[in-house]
Amino acid sequence: MKIRWWTFTTWLWLLSVAVLLTIYLAWFIYPLEVSYLGLEKVVFLTKKTILSNFNILMNYLTNPFAHRLSLPAFHSSKSGLKHFADVKHLFHLAQAVFVLLSLPTWRFLKNSRAEKSLFLHQRVFITAALAPIIIGLAALLTGFDTFFTLFHQVLFPGDSSWLFNPATDPVIWILPEEFFLHCFLVFFVIYELIMLILVFKGKRELKQRLRAKEDSQ
Repeated sequence: MKIRWWTFTTWLWLLSVAVLLTIYLAWFIYPLEVSYLGLEKVVFLTKKTILSNFNILMNYLTNPFAHRLSLPAFHSSKSGLKHFADVKHLFHLAQAVFVLLSLPTWRFLKNSRAEKSLFLHQRVFITAALAPIIIGLAALLTGFDTFFTLFHQVLFPGDSSWLFNPATDPVIWILPEEFFLHCFLVFFVIYELIMLILVFKGKRELKQRLRAKEDSQ
């Protein structure tokens, strides 16, 4: 039971790492998105203005000390501000998980490396690696629009504030669905790389153990 708990908390920490890396990479990738998606022509604002407003938004979402959101180039409705506040709470949850579980995870991975016992948790990491692949295939079959809707319904049950109306929350024009698709892809790559590294490391440790056992016989 204790081993399962350590495995779960380690996976949870690794998930938070993938989420946070995606968030901060999206922040750096966004300038490329502005040009690639032609957002300047969509909102008739300069790239500098778009980036300035996006940076204000991201600072609000990621900074625990930012309590008020005000975008100079875009007005916001109460519903829109509520959704951003909900997203902010989720971002801070990921940050809290990362901070609180960093030391326990470091100890777990350190001990697993010293004992060469990571292979004992291989099944969990294989399952964790396969889950997003299955979800990704389902998204391909149903379409990203449907997946995006279901994703929000799961994270925000019974709440429709995420359905932005461009008339009342024009900021949605600089946050197109294609941008979120790219963010999901970034998360998928980061998460799968982390899981696959652990899986292959576990396999290598198992081979080393078996080889050492054969040599001792």
